[in-house]
Amino acid sequence: MRRLFADIHRHDIEAAIRVAVAVGLPLLALDAICRLDLAVYAAFGGLAMLYGHGEPAKRRVESQIVAGVGLAVTIAVAMAYSAAQAPVWLLGVLLAATVIAAATVGAAMRWVPRGEMFFVLVLLIIADIPTSWDRLPLGIAVGAGGAAFSVLLALLNRIGAPEGEPQPDGWRRRMTAGYAALDRGQHLVLVVAATLGVLTAWLLALALGVGNPFWAAVTVAALMPALAAADVWHRTLHLMLGTLGGVGVATFLFSFNPGHLALIAIIIVCQATAEIAVSRNYGVALLFFSPLAIAMSNLSRGAPWQPLLIDRLAEAAIGTAVAFVVILAGRRILAKIA
Repeated sequence: MRRLFADIHRHDIEAAIRVAVAVGLPLLALDAICRLDLAVYAAFGGLAMLYGHGEPAKRRVESQIVAGVGLAVTIAVAMAYSAAQAPVWLLGVLLAATVIAAATVGAAMRWVPRGEMFFVLVLLIIADIPTSWDRLPLGIAVGAGGAAFSVLLALLNRIGAPEGEPQPDGWRRRMTAGYAALDRGQHLVLVVAATLGVLTAWLLALALGVGNPFWAAVTVAALMPALAAADVWHRTLHLMLGTLGGVGVATFLFSFNPGHLALIAIIIVCQATAEIAVSRNYGVALLFFSPLAIAMSNLSRGAPWQPLLIDRLAEAAIGTAVAFVVILAGRRILAKIA
């Protein structure tokens, strides 16, 4: 861990500060006006700031615009599902569509981190929060505002970009070129594996009655990047340890029953630290992504931490087991088509 963070440079610190500001200011503002019931929408919109790590400043703006629009759309779809009180099978369809869309857009944009984990998190958490059609415009506006604030900070950082930095091609050309360059056979295997894995873990957690089963699905999405890695089992082990360790970190942090301000502080620190770690070692980043996601999921609810954390541990175990089987099967298929 010490070696991992030994080569931190000024631009890493600046990026971490931008991430902290992007998520922290909206949450603190909502807390100040006693509207933490809207905090989950702002926090999830602000996840756009995590995308494009390591990219030049101008190119990163593009990444965050696309990610921000995607997150805002996901928030809108999830709120509409909740407001309509639609059947569970429809949420499964939406979950599959979200994984396919996030995986494909992420591969075309070549995002770091990959997109499935956070889009799955946003869909399942917000779909489970009771809402009404009257509340829908406000929630979408707050989520879009969180994403827009992240993009604004990226734009401000772009002002100080080096003069020699090349102009990006634009997100449409970038996405078109990225999609055209994909190995279609490999991409199909990766998307199908991610979709089946996420759905299987979610359905298993539902069948076993493990609280709100979002974390089982999120765990699979977090582990799927290992499937395409050359050192697949080394990477899988790192991601599994990172995911399970992250839930352990969350269990420790939230066992103290933090208040609103303490919870916001944990979210800020975890998101800033994950920003530094994500391009160095995704497994280590998951140590911070996991408590970040769990904190965001409970920020607006205020549910008791102990039963929630027990559920998260059980769901992490389910998700890890499913992901291992999916990665094993996926690697065999990839070896056959190589």
